[in-house]
Amino acid sequence: MIELRATARLQLHVGFTLHDALAQVPYYAGLGISHLYLSPIGTAVPGSTHGYDNIDPTVVNPELGGEDALIALSQAAREHGMGLIADIVPNHMATHADNAWWWDVLRNGRSARHADWFDIDWRAPGRDGKLWLAVLDRPYATALAEGLITLVVEDDGSAALAHYDQRYPIRPQTLDVPEKAARAQWLRDYNDGAKRGDGRLHKLIERQPYRLNWWRVGNDMLNYRRFFDITSLVALRVELPAVFDAVHALPLRLVAEGHLDGLRIDHVDGLTDPTGYVRKLRSRLDAAGRTRGLKPGTLGLYLEKILAPGEACRPTGPAMAPPATTSWTKSAACCMTRPASSRWRVPGKR
Repeated sequence: MIELRATARLQLHVGFTLHDALAQVPYYAGLGISHLYLSPIGTAVPGSTHGYDNIDPTVVNPELGGEDALIALSQAAREHGMGLIADIVPNHMATHADNAWWWDVLRNGRSARHADWFDIDWRAPGRDGKLWLAVLDRPYATALAEGLITLVVEDDGSAALAHYDQRYPIRPQTLDVPEKAARAQWLRDYNDGAKRGDGRLHKLIERQPYRLNWWRVGNDMLNYRRFFDITSLVALRVELPAVFDAVHALPLRLVAEGHLDGLRIDHVDGLTDPTGYVRKLRSRLDAAGRTRGLKPGTLGLYLEKILAPGEACRPTGPAMAPPATTSWTKSAACCMTRPASSRWRVPGKR
């Protein structure tokens, strides 16, 4: 395996794909770079510019070129004496309609296969065992009366609620969708009736495993853990074996096949047991390395650790990397000080 010497981070998105990265391999090799460090490669929200809003960690993002493009990049890097390191996001996923795990929870509630995969407090007082969402642009009653929550039929024939471009599934047991010939009038009856206040659509919504709320009540009413205060990013429970395995299956396979030489872990502080997580991942990473004839500890495992004011980087033990941070401290020192002074300042303020 190629020894780590210097890395260059590549921010992948639809405007700069794995194919584009492939064309730049000779340039980075000429700079003396040993490893290209890739932003998250799992499937993200369509059009994502960063990749941290993951919707399917089991598939290399087709918008980036898919797995074939990643393998081609890996092969080209090897030919130029370089390796690849990939960012992974075990802490959270995007609450997007294309996220099949999240859609399952919205449709089936506590009985969903993935109900425990997300950090949801199903027993929160006053929530009636439902998943509370803060997604509406105005109070619920107003949105319903103004026709901003509507019943629609998806391409697969299933029913859903629409709020602008957002979709929320209707539990199949709560509604029978008619044949195509009768759907247009059936939808008009529901949606026009909501504007008149006949209550049919409201009663249907009340039978769903989730509750739609105004976005302004998010901090008070949500019963799921978020990434900081970003309502559209829901926390995962990677401490559960099934969730850990599903989230890490793709990157560990790519490591075992020789396409990746290391992993960078995003927001490890957000996990329930960061140390336990890293020890487990270190063990799995070493197991993947053994298929390549590598000794334990050879493959890189890099943690994003943001130090709070006054917090020191603690010794991490043999299961983890030596104490270090992934550039945040340096970035703060370079970008948040006056050129002629050591005093801290807030960017954008004099």
